[in-house]
Amino acid sequence: MHLALIVSVPLFLAAGWWQVHRAEGGNTLSYAYAVEWPLFAVIAVYLWWQLLHMEPGSRRDIERDSDPDGGGVLLGRRREQETPELAAYNDDLELLAAVGRPKTWRNPRGMP
Repeated sequence: MHLALIVSVPLFLAAGWWQVHRAEGGNTLSYAYAVEWPLFAVIAVYLWWQLLHMEPGSRRDIERDSDPDGGGVLLGRRREQETPELAAYNDDLELLAAVGRPKTWRNPRGMP
């Protein structure tokens, strides 16, 4: 990712400078390209920065509705309708969600 930025930004800027010289030579379409290429460089730097500093966003937590007999609803399923294996798996996922952060490339284990 860093190498792609290091290579692409100077190329984008050089292409913009080249288009400025073409525009000075009479090619009016090159004025648009002279603005467009540096804009690509700015976008590349912005996206690189966002990828480096990406944190888990504010995801909406799934609310649990309670029915009269006390069984909770999780993702549209009723707990009493789950098999024991599925209930144990969902309980593990719930624990991981409560304790850790989501896995990202910066945090591959999902730990806080």
